[in-house]
Amino acid sequence: MSLAPPAKSTILVVDDIPDNLHLLTRELTDHGYETRAVLTGEMALTVAQSAAIDLILLDIMLPDMDGYAVCQALKENSATQDIPVIFVSALDDPFDKVKAFDVGGVDYLSKPVKMVEVIARINTQLSLRHAQQKLQLFNQNLEALVQQRTQELAQTNQALQAEIQVRQRAEQDLRLSEARYRLIANHMGDLVCLHNQDGDFLYISPSVQSLLGYRPDELQGKRLQDFCHPDDLPCLQLHFQESFQRAESITSAYRLRNQAGGYVWIETLAKAIMDEGEPITGIVTSSRDVTRRVNVERKLRYEALHDALTHLPNRDWLAKRLEMEILQCRRQLGRQFGLLMLDLDRFKAVNDSLGHLIGDKLLIAVAERLRATVRKVDMLSRWGGDEFIIFVEQVNHIDELVQVAEAINQALESPMEVDGKIIFTTASIGVLLGGANYGTSNEIFRDVDIALYRAKEQGRNRYEIFGLEMYQEALSLLTLENELREAIKNEAFVVYYQPIIDIKTRTLIGFEALTRWQHPLRGLIMPGGFIDLAEDSGLIKPIGKQILYQVCHTIAEWERLGYLEAWLQISINVSGQQFRDHNFIETLDHILIETGVKGTRLKLEITERILLEQSDSIARTLDAIHQRGITLSIDDFGTGYSSLRYLSQFSVETLKIDRSFVMQLQPGKSGIVQAIIDLAHNLEMDCIAEGVETEDQLHQLQRLGCEAAQGYLFAKPMPPDQAVQYLQSAPPTLETLLSQLS
Repeated sequence: MSLAPPAKSTILVVDDIPDNLHLLTRELTDHGYETRAVLTGEMALTVAQSAAIDLILLDIMLPDMDGYAVCQALKENSATQDIPVIFVSALDDPFDKVKAFDVGGVDYLSKPVKMVEVIARINTQLSLRHAQQKLQLFNQNLEALVQQRTQELAQTNQALQAEIQVRQRAEQDLRLSEARYRLIANHMGDLVCLHNQDGDFLYISPSVQSLLGYRPDELQGKRLQDFCHPDDLPCLQLHFQESFQRAESITSAYRLRNQAGGYVWIETLAKAIMDEGEPITGIVTSSRDVTRRVNVERKLRYEALHDALTHLPNRDWLAKRLEMEILQCRRQLGRQFGLLMLDLDRFKAVNDSLGHLIGDKLLIAVAERLRATVRKVDMLSRWGGDEFIIFVEQVNHIDELVQVAEAINQALESPMEVDGKIIFTTASIGVLLGGANYGTSNEIFRDVDIALYRAKEQGRNRYEIFGLEMYQEALSLLTLENELREAIKNEAFVVYYQPIIDIKTRTLIGFEALTRWQHPLRGLIMPGGFIDLAEDSGLIKPIGKQILYQVCHTIAEWERLGYLEAWLQISINVSGQQFRDHNFIETLDHILIETGVKGTRLKLEITERILLEQSDSIARTLDAIHQRGITLSIDDFGTGYSSLRYLSQFSVETLKIDRSFVMQLQPGKSGIVQAIIDLAHNLEMDCIAEGVETEDQLHQLQRLGCEAAQGYLFAKPMPPDQAVQYLQSAPPTLETLLSQLS
């Protein structure tokens, strides 16, 4: 039985970004799929209800309703509830994944996606759905066949009852009745037998020879139980006893030994024989070979509960095991279990550098090492991707789980040889000790995933034990993220401006725009309180767009009032996610046109990491920025992954010296700052020092040749109205005085 997905399966792609829709639909069409593409959640629901859709690729961030609501609506509708939904999103937080599975998603892909993985996940889900549909159809046909056989058996019983009544009237009629019965039984494909109350064969139809290889006379004087598989004998005896106690038919399945010594799966329909008002005198059975069906069902069940690559139990099986363990913990006071979730460190680098085939073989090798590390009574499962979970039962103390975690790290210390290549790998491990305090497997997975995330966050190649404070922290982050989304909706972000001062003349040459979150309860929140979360959740892009618009609107207002000198610029931080966005330049153009601001007023501050990517899209974006007269600055230079080759390749005007280097400035100990300034000058750039707080720091920076500075020594970041006052009170620059004289 083939488990490949049916030809021309129809896939609905839901994404509010047309480029993503075009890429996915084109790739899916190339792989032989029919595709439908929509931009909104409402359109997705309409298409899913009106067209024959086999699978849905669903984005989470949609303009009208998020992907979770779309998936939940699909699952609540009987017409669409069976359509598999694979989430495809830039959101990579564990809670986003958990939520995706909670609302009914069958899988989760993180953007940017790899089409090989997308096609593999789609094929897997379509194959599973196709197999389930075929199994459902098979069961329906089987049910109809069972009903048909039941009717046939009922008819046969009626014939037997009639013959028994005739037997009481006349011997001749009895012989005629027996002849008719034998004629029917001898020509049936199913095995028909008659048994007494002890189970002895009273009659065996000739079809037994084609089914089991025995002649009917070889079974005379023997019992059905004599040929039953030992493991199935208790079930057979129970059903046989029930047949003598109940008037209705009983269906059972068991294995019978054939003449060659092997076993055949038999499905039997048993019915008691009795006259009206008389006790049961025997049992008539109708049996058929269902070995092929049982094997198919077993294969499907195995594939549904095992990982195809490593053949380890998958998370569905593990979830069932955990649900059973939770019940055991509730029944047995003090019973505890353990769970270890591990994630291979830098596994993506292996896939990217050596290919997915080597990556898959590495996963198989890791699975073998882990299997040798855990006890046989414990369960090793593959969660998906490069994540494995170990279930440890009957744990008395957390130290036992710590020993397992340390044993895993020790087992992975030795390098692995895969196709002649030596690969070193380590793992981050989340450790959880659980018991009756958990209600569902999802709660357990949630908490151990939090511990794993903490281990990765703390530097990888380590383990972290889950504690309640981790959950509270994760819950706080989720709450903060929800509030952050609401803040984006309400445009609750404000811009503060910190002056940038020319060190030689002590005159104002620009401002840096700094973001603040005006929280309704907590007041003004600094960037350190939400920027990292915004980066992780992908919310930095809409926030950055709002800030860029606010800054340009403020520049336009200041120009209208005549506050800005011609050369004064406003610096704005641009995140890597914004910079990689294909729509960034289009968004930038739209804001500049709407506000009437010239690009020469802006200086975009980016990180060194963006230049290191060296992608075509980054190069095109940089070129487009320069075409618009916008200048570039490298923010926090020296703290990241700087490269002289990349700096010289792109037209960067300014290097900003990070405050951490400025704070360490001491007489005779300024080597790092001096090196950065010399590098900037050699590349024909200028330098701006951040976080200048003392005159000593300023004097040293001036001595080292730094052109500009910003920090509390001059002014703290200020709201726009105070920035206007600062502009009005700032001393005129040399350029201003020269222009006035001319």
